[in-house]
Amino acid sequence: MIRAPRLLAAGVAWLTITASLMMAADAPGAPNAALQTEEITAALPVIPDAQFNLADFGGVGDYQKDNTQAFKDAIAAIAKAGGGHLIVPEGTYKTLPFALTSHMDLHLNAGATIKAPDNFADYGIPDPNEPLPDGGGGRGGFGGRGPAPLISCPPNTTDLAITGTGTIDGSGAMFWIWSDKAARRYPPGRRVVARPSLVSLSGVQRLHVDGITLTNSPMFHLVPRGQDITIENIRIVAPSDAPNTDAMDPGGTRIVIRNCEIDTGDDDVALQSGSHDVLIEDLTCLHGHGISIGSPTRNGLSHIIVRRISFDGTDNGLRIKSYRGNGGEVHDIQYSDITMKNVRRPFDINMLYNGNANTPTDVGPREANGQTQAIPNFHDIHITNLTVTRSPLAGRILGLPEQLANNITFTNVKIQANRGFLVQDAKDITFDNVQIDAVVGDPIVTDNATVKWNGTEKTGNNGGSPVPFY
Repeated sequence: MIRAPRLLAAGVAWLTITASLMMAADAPGAPNAALQTEEITAALPVIPDAQFNLADFGGVGDYQKDNTQAFKDAIAAIAKAGGGHLIVPEGTYKTLPFALTSHMDLHLNAGATIKAPDNFADYGIPDPNEPLPDGGGGRGGFGGRGPAPLISCPPNTTDLAITGTGTIDGSGAMFWIWSDKAARRYPPGRRVVARPSLVSLSGVQRLHVDGITLTNSPMFHLVPRGQDITIENIRIVAPSDAPNTDAMDPGGTRIVIRNCEIDTGDDDVALQSGSHDVLIEDLTCLHGHGISIGSPTRNGLSHIIVRRISFDGTDNGLRIKSYRGNGGEVHDIQYSDITMKNVRRPFDINMLYNGNANTPTDVGPREANGQTQAIPNFHDIHITNLTVTRSPLAGRILGLPEQLANNITFTNVKIQANRGFLVQDAKDITFDNVQIDAVVGDPIVTDNATVKWNGTEKTGNNGGSPVPFY
């Protein structure tokens, strides 16, 4: 019998996180309304003790053999047995995409790497440097659809885990070179190869990802969607200029993310529309675009706790973004005990988000221009114990003239930045015991806003032009 460390025990296990949900509500100046007080909990998967070794199904960790069939055969055996743990021994296992099954733990031993092919030929994708064969077409020369995620699961999968201390490597460099973003640097007509995600687990109930490293995804690294999702003790790494390499794009309800290190080329965590009951704590974020909510918010997001996060060198820190036509209600968001240094934009609420338009600014038109559907509505957002050093900009709140951002509080905040904080098209914004040391201009700039700044009311337009903040 093979003994693998940190395997999940059979039977019902629960991860219960007692979130300090009243922390922001109890802070001076923060209203108690609209804040939920119950615990955030995520149920862990139920997985039988049976163990299966990939080597017994023909797996060879030399990065020469294609192990796709070995993975599929092992997973089929696990499904037939009613579940169990698939042990991946030390070695580097080349494989094309495969799907997991219910009541299964994919366990990567120390020194084990599951690695995607490092050439297009293994995927059956034509070489983008070569002319397309007669009848070829599509954005990538293979009908326009990219490969499936390297690891996925069928809809309605239950009780799933990926554990251990090994690595899942997406071999993404060749895809980054031929991405849509790379094509923007060339004259029109350059070929684009559609990119897969690394691990995409949609419609899953009870998921646990623990201990592993994810690296070099062609696009998003980890896309978990469903109920009762726990992600902990993992590391996600990609070059800072690798396009769209989000670390995590979770969506659903009862989500716990904790004790992770993230260093990627896009969002460190991007919560998806419709999410609620989410706890994110004890993360270290290096390169990346920060912890984001949105930009699609049409189905709303609420009851989200983010605490004890360290940012160093990220593009953004805490960000909530959306835009007319794809917006919804975002509320009961609580941030606490956050430290940032060398972060370009520490705090950003942007209801005019236009970041995918390939323009110099991520701020879209301020006026509605007839758009009345799916308007963002951001309110009851509370930030407590935030420390920022060496940033170009303290932050922004950009609401809409027809839908003001409202009831947003900052308590016990200290920021060192070149410029101060812009509040535009917003009301009931409270800064209590807040110090912003701005090298240029006033610490607080308002434009059609109502702000209480350390006990002093500010209304209308104050402190200068908002343009430098765009």
